[in-house]
Amino acid sequence: MKIPDNFHYYLSMHEECNERILARAKNLRAEEVEVSQDHEVVRIKKMANAVIGEAHRMKAFVRLSSFGSCALYGFFKPRHKIGEHICDHFASRNAGIMIVLGNGRESWIALSREGKIWRDHGDGMAATLERLKKALHCSQDGSNDDGTCEDRSNLEGLWQIYYDSQYCPERKNQTAFKRHMPRRDQEAARLRLIQNKKNATLDDFLDD
Repeated sequence: MKIPDNFHYYLSMHEECNERILARAKNLRAEEVEVSQDHEVVRIKKMANAVIGEAHRMKAFVRLSSFGSCALYGFFKPRHKIGEHICDHFASRNAGIMIVLGNGRESWIALSREGKIWRDHGDGMAATLERLKKALHCSQDGSNDDGTCEDRSNLEGLWQIYYDSQYCPERKNQTAFKRHMPRRDQEAARLRLIQNKKNATLDDFLDD
């Protein structure tokens, strides 16, 4: 993995990063980090790449569920401090939709609108969703006060069409998947693996 020019940004999110390491990295260019044999610079490269790798996997495997008609939420428990970064990513891809990511201890909220992103960092996701429910005036089942709700049957049909188009038994390679998606990252995204099952439904990927 080639170190990017903005590696300082990713380095700052590493769980072990501190002011001294950032100060050292500030005077380094990506080209230097890429080829240096200095012990600390090599560590800086590994730290930045660790964050980049986790962020890449979480963008691909965090599963979002609908919360009413104007919010999406998903379980997320990263090793590094990438909560805001990943939340911004999903918010940018879903403009006008509030994104909530989190776990039992903390949560991140982001909303992209008119080219700007509004953010918040709160307590556990359950508490955040409860506050969001009151703010959006949603009922427990996710419908709004006017009784409107997503058509679940249409959603299931849409999902099946998508899943069938992506499913290819010949491309299955569990060994490669496990190498690129360690068990810890699977747990961080609460990913449920569907093996040898062509007819997968949304419920296979959502919490009970």
